[in-house]
Amino acid sequence: MSRYNEPYVFITDPHNEGRIAAFIRNTDIIPFFDNTEWMKRSVRELPYHTHLISIQRGADMLDFFKVFGEEVVVILNQDGEHEGYLQREDILAYLLTNQSTDWIRSLLNSIPMGILIADVHGRIENFSLEALRMIRVEPDELRQQRVGDLLDAEQFAKVVENGETILNHIIINDRIGVLADFGPVRNQYGKVTGVIVVLQDLPYIENMAMELEYVKNLNMDMQAILSSIYDEILVVDEKGVLLRYSGNLIKDFWEIDKEQLIGINLMELEHEGTFFAAIVKMVLERKKKVSVTQQSRSGKDVLAVGNPIFDEKGKLERIVIALRDITETVMLKEELRHAQKMSEKYKKELETLLDQKTYVKNHQVIYGSEKIEKVMKYIQKIAATSSTVLLTGESGVGKEVFARTIYEMGPRSSKPFVKVNCGAIPEALLESELFGYEKGAFTGANASGKPGYFQMANKGILFLDEIGEMPLNLQVKILRVLQEREIIPVGGSEVVEVDVQIIAATNKNLEKMVEEGTFREDLYYRLNVIPIQIPPLRERPEDVPLLALHFLQKFNEKYDRHTQLSQDALDVLESYTFPGNVRELQNIIERICVTSDEELIESDVIIPLLKKGKKNQMAKRMNKIMPLKEATKAMEEELIKMAMDEFKTTSMAAKVLGVSQSTISRKYQEITEKLSRGEKVGFKI
Repeated sequence: MSRYNEPYVFITDPHNEGRIAAFIRNTDIIPFFDNTEWMKRSVRELPYHTHLISIQRGADMLDFFKVFGEEVVVILNQDGEHEGYLQREDILAYLLTNQSTDWIRSLLNSIPMGILIADVHGRIENFSLEALRMIRVEPDELRQQRVGDLLDAEQFAKVVENGETILNHIIINDRIGVLADFGPVRNQYGKVTGVIVVLQDLPYIENMAMELEYVKNLNMDMQAILSSIYDEILVVDEKGVLLRYSGNLIKDFWEIDKEQLIGINLMELEHEGTFFAAIVKMVLERKKKVSVTQQSRSGKDVLAVGNPIFDEKGKLERIVIALRDITETVMLKEELRHAQKMSEKYKKELETLLDQKTYVKNHQVIYGSEKIEKVMKYIQKIAATSSTVLLTGESGVGKEVFARTIYEMGPRSSKPFVKVNCGAIPEALLESELFGYEKGAFTGANASGKPGYFQMANKGILFLDEIGEMPLNLQVKILRVLQEREIIPVGGSEVVEVDVQIIAATNKNLEKMVEEGTFREDLYYRLNVIPIQIPPLRERPEDVPLLALHFLQKFNEKYDRHTQLSQDALDVLESYTFPGNVRELQNIIERICVTSDEELIESDVIIPLLKKGKKNQMAKRMNKIMPLKEATKAMEEELIKMAMDEFKTTSMAAKVLGVSQSTISRKYQEITEKLSRGEKVGFKI
């Protein structure tokens, strides 16, 4: 290092009168102090050496401009002796401090670089127009800012505090992209009194930075996509060597840590080798995408799709393999098909409801089955008449709803609709309730008398629910009303004419009651003018989800709840036989809506509420010893068949049995094929 502690060491040429041939920074020598071999090297092997341009005393301004771009300038006296050297910053400081202000301004503006001159506090004292353009600020705004805040505070502090010269420093932010040189401005005593910053506009650096930022963001997006994608992705070369992987790991498929497989040929692995060898081989042969399925030792079914990647010359360069758990895929496909099927049903039901306008006050016929569709079409035909209608069906099927539908769709919709439950009124009072009574007709009677239900329903419809419960002695009088269209109130003597359409309903077999003598035959035929049989809910399971959602909406509004039913819960309801019909379904939905703590109701909440019949018991039992393997197979078939009979769908059966949906789907298909061939399944003894 120089004895004057100078930042440069000059090297002379002994063959050329000692003229300086090159220079080197002291900081570049320091790393070689521990290695003496560098001293034996020639000058040209030394790092960062360059030729110098010398300038003699008395040089004019143009001479300074000639050497302004050089890092170091050697000063010679008139005798050609070396008196010293100048750095680039020294020359610039001389030009700026020894000339007039106007000349300096012209000089600064003529230089195709941005120049900023600031004091040690960072206050900007002078600048060029090119600097304004590069920094993209107005002159007044520039004078109010500090160099450190505007460009790079850390580099500015190094120049002021240590007198360092910082060259080729790249500054890129949201507003600028420049290459900056920071140099100290010293007074005659060598003290740093300011900083000069030379800026070079580098639009290509800015564009490159933007492009790099775009690539960086794209890479982040790709990593995020690969980490969240459903598939597991492998990238291998044309020989099958695993280069990289990404994505979710398929559980229980890889038997070793996949990180250990990087750089290993997958075709040579003992277990997975056959799988990947087949993929790579088919891709190489076919030169197109191929698919292969594989089942691991743990029973996991996996689908692998191999995609070839070619270079510009059409040569196979990479093979990208996407692995997917087929079990999940099959389940999603089945759920999608089911959802599409249900969507079509809902759409059809909505269109039917809109066309038929079956909204009746607070009652509504909700259906999607063909059986109820036939009933509704039949009701449309007979609703315009005033003929007597007999509704039959099991208890809870909604006979009153259909009666009100006939009423609403008929010409009497603006007149009264009176309902009478023949089984709920005591026999002693039923006659007076139906036909009314005159004042003083019996003890406890109203002093002014009372009109009966027939009179109350005049011009409208009288709905006689549970007609099978009517006593025989009243059946005669009902028959007379239907024939003569007139009544005689209890205790009265005058005939009162009535115009009433009768709709009767019963859950009993009236024909059998006629045979047993508990129901009048003539009244039966008088009521059975237009018979309508309402099918039970178990014969129309397609209506269950629609009715369930309808009741759920109704009770959510009533109790200010937000309860929802999952698809599995709807599947369980649809598979249930509902011995209590629509009324039982309505009660279950109301109970769930009122008592459930969760907004989304899953199947495990529904199942305990359903009645378990004898059909859930195993129909066949073993009665002798048999091979364990055969018994296990038979038991498996029995359980799968029972689950499918109960829950209808493979997804629900799999959930109840605690296995995968693909396992149930495959095994149930085998059972179906055996049955189609006439073979027995389950226990054969």
